[in-house]
Parts: sequence; structure tokens; C-alpha cells
Amino acid sequence: MSTNFYAFGPFPGGEPDGEGLHIGQSAGGHRFLFHSHPDRGLTTYAAWSEFIRRPDVTIRAEYGYDITSEVMDKLMTQDRDSMGRVLRKRDGNLQGLPGYDQDGRHAFLNADFC
Repeated sequence: MSTNFYAFGPFPGGEPDGEGLHIGQSAGGHRFLFHSHPDRGLTTYAAWSEFIRRPDVTIRAEYGYDITSEVMDKLMTQDRDSMGRVLRKRDGNLQGLPGYDQDGRHAFLNADFC
């Protein structure tokens, strides 16, 4: 199962009546997949981490619940599941796709994904 997360606030794409700015996707057994937004400078973990901590940003899961920036940061950096097993790298089947990039151990995709 996967969950997409979105940012809402006073910035383009963050309008309350819109879809929100896509942060990325958390999927069981994989590291977090970030949605890269080069036009906004959101292409690294550090940039996203700083952005979600802004006081005017609300983080919402696709299922309608809000989470804190602290919880989001844990999801973005988690390497192990609840059983302590090391998670697979997500980049194995994404390398070579247009818009795919890495920032250290973090995977980014500058494309639409589910």
C-alpha cells in the first residue's frame, strides 16, 4: 500500500481548494519517493525538509488526514520498517526514467506518479 503526501499553503499549487503540491509517496517496503519540483528549488531532501517546516505549510495525506512536519520528516528518512528490516532501495526500477534523480540515498522523480 502506498500513500501520497501534499503540501498546502500560500504558494502556487498549495491552494486549499486544489490538489496541493505533491511532496512524494511512501510505500511499504521502499524508501520515500520524493516528487522533484526544480522550478521551486525542491530537488533535495534538505530543501524539502526546510520547506515542510515552514509555519504556513500544512501536510496532508491523500486520504484526508494532516500530519506534522516531524512525522513527515520521519517518513521521508525512514530506512527500516516496523520489524527493523532494511528496506529495499526504490531506485532499482526507476533509474533511466526521464525525470529520475538521486540526492544521496533519497530518490526523486520529476514526473506524475501514483
